[in-house]
Amino acid sequence: MEIHLVAKDELEASGIRWVVESHFTGINLVSWKTMGEFEKAIQKQQPDLVIFDMDHWKNESERFGDLIQKFSIRWLGISSERIFQTAYLALQYRAEDVLFRPFSPTDLIKHIQQLRYQIRNKERFTRNKNEEISSFNIDYPDLFLNERMYDGPITMVAFLTPNSGTLPLVYKALERNPFTGKNRLFVGSDFILCVHEVDEVLLQDEYNAFLARWKEMMDEPLAIVMKVGSQEETLKEIFEQTLQLTRRIFFEGYDIILAENEPMTYQEKDPFLTPLEQRQWIEMLERRDAKAIRDWMEREFLTFQQPYPDPEIVRIRLTSVLAQIRRYMKSNNLQNASWEGTYYDIFQKIVHGPIIYQIVQELLDFTTSLLLQGHDSSQEGHRTLVEKTRELIESNYWDAGWSLTDCADALRINKSTLSRRFAAESNQSFRETLHEVRIREAKRLLDETDLPLDEISRLIGYSHQSYFNAKFKQLEGCTPLVYRSGL
Repeated sequence: MEIHLVAKDELEASGIRWVVESHFTGINLVSWKTMGEFEKAIQKQQPDLVIFDMDHWKNESERFGDLIQKFSIRWLGISSERIFQTAYLALQYRAEDVLFRPFSPTDLIKHIQQLRYQIRNKERFTRNKNEEISSFNIDYPDLFLNERMYDGPITMVAFLTPNSGTLPLVYKALERNPFTGKNRLFVGSDFILCVHEVDEVLLQDEYNAFLARWKEMMDEPLAIVMKVGSQEETLKEIFEQTLQLTRRIFFEGYDIILAENEPMTYQEKDPFLTPLEQRQWIEMLERRDAKAIRDWMEREFLTFQQPYPDPEIVRIRLTSVLAQIRRYMKSNNLQNASWEGTYYDIFQKIVHGPIIYQIVQELLDFTTSLLLQGHDSSQEGHRTLVEKTRELIESNYWDAGWSLTDCADALRINKSTLSRRFAAESNQSFRETLHEVRIREAKRLLDETDLPLDEISRLIGYSHQSYFNAKFKQLEGCTPLVYRSGL
């Protein structure tokens, strides 16, 4: 077995050589310091494995990749940079793996042992694989023509990412993954489909491991949707049900594995706002009540349970909300080029956005900005800085991450200037006012609801209940629990 090492660091190269030669017999390891030396050597004799230092050859990675692909040589990357570009190159040129410094000798030994085993069994593996492919004769027409049934267990697995440009990397990762049993890959415009001749139960652990490895290597979200077909269904029917299940991602998001055997059913939902709801929106917008709008949106769009409504119906309902906001823009003359551009961006997100939570958040941010702009336009000469700041606090106190910096950005004022002027004009610091508003809202929730304390703490903008308890006692002289009991 022959291994080539391409690395500039002589000390590290010596260490790798010592590890390999001290643990294996019959391995010839050759080191190269320059890409030119390596290229000449590989033209004469192709090694079984190349160990490639990815950090020192960034400008020549494409040249290296062309050589590897031309001669179909296995390679192992080593790097100090855990970044997307490193993982992208590894997947693009089909590396066996990437060892990130500092890596242990055990990891290197393990990979070489695995490669020796693969070489010894290469002929048998190739023969068996060819037999599997020839016997697993499912093709693209079978997914679209309602004729073909398959005699045996079939599991279809769809892979989706919010960025379709990532799909080639998913495809390459799937090609290299040693799944149990026969399988075939199919490529769609916005998904990759893997069809397995094996029961779903056997695949669960393998896909859990695949997703964990993907998240470790890549910074791109990935959703895996699994559908087990019955022998009474055609391949087209199983495929259509798999695509239906992918629509759950709209509600449940990415970085999950969805497994379902039953056909997906939808909850009934009115796609348009009722006259009463339209009246509510007119009043909330006219009052510029950002909190009421946020509560309405979260209650309406972020509390769905299975069975979910049809995502397309939800998108239509969101456009009905956007129509009310459009009316408000026209009545308040908020139609300059900037607002118009943002409005159409929001419309595109509603129509094409992959996850409902992100769409709702974008729409709320847009609406809050509009309300502030409209208020500033109509009352700029009548409102003081303290009034504007208090209004922002009232609208954003629920957000644990919202701070003086965010408030200053919204008011287009320096943070230090805002802090100094607010304290001087209100006789109270920004932070004290924010806590006061949060504790006031906490008292209302304690009086009017049975919500647990940790939930109330989250709703009013405190990440930790212990901090909420301390601030409540500081301002009210008792703990939230004592206050609720009325003692």
